[in-house]
Amino acid sequence: MMKKIISNNLFWVLQILGWGAFSFLLSKTPGLTNDWQGMLVVFLDTMVVFIFMTSILRWVLNKTAPLENFNAITFFKILLAIVITTSILPTLTYYVGYGSGKIAEFIFNDSSGILEKPSQKTSTIGRYFVYGAIIIGWTIFFYIIKLVRNSITESVKRLELKDKVKQAQLNTLKGHLNPQFIFTSLNNIKGLMLEDVSKSRAMLTTLSEMLRYSLTKNDVNTVILEDEIEFVKSYVEILDIEGKNRLSTSYELDGDSQQLQVPPLLLSNLLELATRHGILNTKKGGRLIVKSELRNDRLELSITHSGKMILSKSRQVLENTIKQRLRLLYGSDGWYLGNYQIDKNILLVVIPINPLKVELN
Repeated sequence: MMKKIISNNLFWVLQILGWGAFSFLLSKTPGLTNDWQGMLVVFLDTMVVFIFMTSILRWVLNKTAPLENFNAITFFKILLAIVITTSILPTLTYYVGYGSGKIAEFIFNDSSGILEKPSQKTSTIGRYFVYGAIIIGWTIFFYIIKLVRNSITESVKRLELKDKVKQAQLNTLKGHLNPQFIFTSLNNIKGLMLEDVSKSRAMLTTLSEMLRYSLTKNDVNTVILEDEIEFVKSYVEILDIEGKNRLSTSYELDGDSQQLQVPPLLLSNLLELATRHGILNTKKGGRLIVKSELRNDRLELSITHSGKMILSKSRQVLENTIKQRLRLLYGSDGWYLGNYQIDKNILLVVIPINPLKVELN
């Protein structure tokens, strides 16, 4: 909270700290005053006057000499603002200090004079040079801070834009239920109604729950693995209608992995590769093994099946989508591998247990 307040009011914080330190050192100047009341008056007067004048200077510089359109005219405006401020400061500090000294005499009942009116003139060339150097230094510091803040702001904007682009890419690449799967499932359930009405109703309920899951997980980047496994089980139930019970599915799940975060519908993508582009293309069907395993601070998710992988453009698109999604979420720490062998095929995804490389909303 305090950090946010300081950040939002950085100019005033620096003004108070900077001019406060300057005024304190000035109040300690030998021969200027001899008691604490006088030091207090010098301190307050100097700080108030310089904060007042540099605040006005800041407003003028922001209005007439912005960094965005810096040129020779802008430089001339800055010099003019410095000259005007410098010409006002000596007279203003003199009379404010003198008036404050009289007020302090009344408050502290001091008739000797806390600040005696100087006998010298209020505007000597030396004082102009001193005040001019101070204002030039303040102006340089002001623009340095402005440049740094502008640079930080631009960096934050670039990062925010980068995150938005990544989020848009992720939303495009997120696993959704394949429309072909939905259409085929509805036709299969329609056919099942002629054989088993109660089972067809149960499958309609399962399909609707899968659709709801797919839609509700559209705005998140991770879910717990336990929910993904339940979704995959429902997926297999629907596929069993199409495959006419040709799928023999088993689950080898590491108990410690069930509550870990994984990308939503990632397992369903692997299942689609294993079934539609694999095991369902064989007449006799085959076996599926869904496995999760923790190894060296990484979570390995795999689906092993006994079918033959069919080369197709749609399979390549799905595999590339999985790879791109993992790269956006985990960088080089997340990867996909398809190991195709004669008697079995292993589809493997490896992701880190630690949080995402880029936190996205």
